[in-house]
Amino acid sequence: MLFWIIAGLLTVFVVAVLLRPILRAHPVEALPRSEHDAEVYAAQLRELDADRRRGTISDEDAAVARAEIGRRLLKTSAPEARLVPSRGRRGLLAFSVFFVGLGVPAATLYAYTTFGSPNLGDLPLAARLAVDPAKADLPTLIAQAEAKLRARPEDGAGWDMLAPIYLRSGRSEEALRAASEAIRLLGPTPEREATRGEALAQAASGEVTDEAKASFERALAMNPDFLPARFFLALDLSQEGQFAQAGRAWRDLVEKSPPGAPWLDIANLAIADADKRVAAAANPPPAQPGPTEGDVAAAADLPQADRTAMIEGMVSQLAERLKSAPNDVEGWKRLMRSYTVLGDGERARESLRQASAVFAEGTSERQDIERFALELGLQAGSETTAQ
Repeated sequence: MLFWIIAGLLTVFVVAVLLRPILRAHPVEALPRSEHDAEVYAAQLRELDADRRRGTISDEDAAVARAEIGRRLLKTSAPEARLVPSRGRRGLLAFSVFFVGLGVPAATLYAYTTFGSPNLGDLPLAARLAVDPAKADLPTLIAQAEAKLRARPEDGAGWDMLAPIYLRSGRSEEALRAASEAIRLLGPTPEREATRGEALAQAASGEVTDEAKASFERALAMNPDFLPARFFLALDLSQEGQFAQAGRAWRDLVEKSPPGAPWLDIANLAIADADKRVAAAANPPPAQPGPTEGDVAAAADLPQADRTAMIEGMVSQLAERLKSAPNDVEGWKRLMRSYTVLGDGERARESLRQASAVFAEGTSERQDIERFALELGLQAGSETTAQ
């Protein structure tokens, strides 16, 4: 109650201060400018007389200037008009101040007392933690569980409850800790292992790391029909570029999933992508011009300049084709071989780096290219020996 009394008195005081200059009966008038102007013109006349005595101005011009200054001086002597606010304008200003100073606070107070809870006191943390869980919101539930775990850190059930909540809230590090503690205290289950694996993948920006994969594999070993683990293992195959196995894993997941499962849309897109990549690998685009070993041997009898120009022309065509069709393993091998023959070790190594970026680590294509590069003596950052 004391707060409202103080607030009311302050409001009245501020409004009174604002209204005082508006409502006074005789507004203060500004000082006239005539005295100031007269002094200015008098100084001009004195300066004009001084110029005439020095001979810098003729008598005729001085007379004309003196007449003009005198005319202005007479004009300043006329009575000045005083601008006094009309009663209507003062009334409008007074209404505006009253509205802002009293109307807005009154309307706010009315809305608060009608729709708010002015009699409800502050709710400290302890009181919030005492709220019935059935009536609490999500942040309160999390706060309650965290408070219990601070008091009883060996409460496996508390960790088990918090882990999926943290995960859905995007708090991957906390979800990982909670799932790991739940497994340590209560033992592994498919759900706990999958939650731990998903937290690891979430922390890695969606990548199924080796540690996450191990968690999903443990979950599937305990329950072969645990579909969330199957989802992430299929995703791992796609990320690793093992598209034939990934296609089978995605199809198996779709067949075993109930209608409306949240991962079906992703699974169907992944199947289409895997099929497309498998077909592209099975039917590579026809080889475009690029120097084979036979081409290089045929050019051996040509003059050095002609032989180099011939090989470089075919190499440039091959490099351009690989920009639009980068899945050609044999094309990358020919390109690296050609640059090696030309003695251009830097571009040979750059071709190796580009090919490595196309094929995921661990895939057969990547391994084939890396073996071929070793045969050519190619290593990133080292000089290439012409073969």
